[in-house]
Amino acid sequence: MIFDYIKFKKFPITSDISLFLIHGNPRNISNEIEHDIITFQKKLGFSYTNYVIDDDSQTQEIINNFNEQSLFDEKKVFILNIVSKTIPAALRAFLASSASNSTDNKIIIKLDRQSASFKRTNFYKFLSTSECIIEIYEIKDRVLEQWVENKCKINNIKLSRLLVSNIIGSNMNNSLAISQDIFLRSLLEDSDTINVSQNSKYTEYDLIDMFLNKNNSGFITVSNYLRRIDISLSYLIFILNSELEKLYSLNKPNKSKPYIPAFLQAKYEKACKNYPADVLLFGLKNIANLDMSSKYNAKRSSPWTSFNSLFFSIMS
Repeated sequence: MIFDYIKFKKFPITSDISLFLIHGNPRNISNEIEHDIITFQKKLGFSYTNYVIDDDSQTQEIINNFNEQSLFDEKKVFILNIVSKTIPAALRAFLASSASNSTDNKIIIKLDRQSASFKRTNFYKFLSTSECIIEIYEIKDRVLEQWVENKCKINNIKLSRLLVSNIIGSNMNNSLAISQDIFLRSLLEDSDTINVSQNSKYTEYDLIDMFLNKNNSGFITVSNYLRRIDISLSYLIFILNSELEKLYSLNKPNKSKPYIPAFLQAKYEKACKNYPADVLLFGLKNIANLDMSSKYNAKRSSPWTSFNSLFFSIMS
């Protein structure tokens, strides 16, 4: 059986399926499918164990544990997170043979998107007829809207059509960024405030003020507004890095101090009391990685969401 996200959600999982291949991206949708399968198997008395696999070095251990579980009539789900480009050869041979043999154990294989030739392999064809393959793609259109609505309900965020539209639009239809956005909103005291105040006009100096005043909800509001007007994220990272350096220099005085105008000295000294030195150092270390990701890996990451998440954690 071969399903996409929508068809799998409508499919009643049955106990006779022994192997699930979750194939594709994005990873958060893959994780959601995995969660559905695990939830079903837990009700049947299964426990589970995770493996992260980049070569065949763990294959024999997996085979031994798999056979041992069967020997003692224990029921376990083996979750194989494949981080190599493809499934290692010995592991693939074991998976093909285990799918052919009757056992109580279950296997979930999670694999990033493969080349078109992968679907022409005997392994793929065999699983498509005897087991369950779920091909993952980015969700969109009405399915994405329903997915966002459901996520908001789960996180106790008051729904409106405008809210759903804003969340999808501000995150460029990216479900991973959307998921992180909704999580951040769920942590705020009043998520509705974000949408109301987003109609205001803000500048990068408002973002600095929100940070210095340790105003989490205000920071997210201003950041989301600046994103919508296409301000450069690299520029914001630069100026926020400068703010971190100023506060850290007040916490840990040294000879090389960033310039702070005399009329702002009291403001920064007050803000400094909000942030321990170790928290500021954490921010400085992580914002450097964020800067690299936003400049050179933006297509494979969600730098705006990572930016909000980093400063949310610093201010929490």
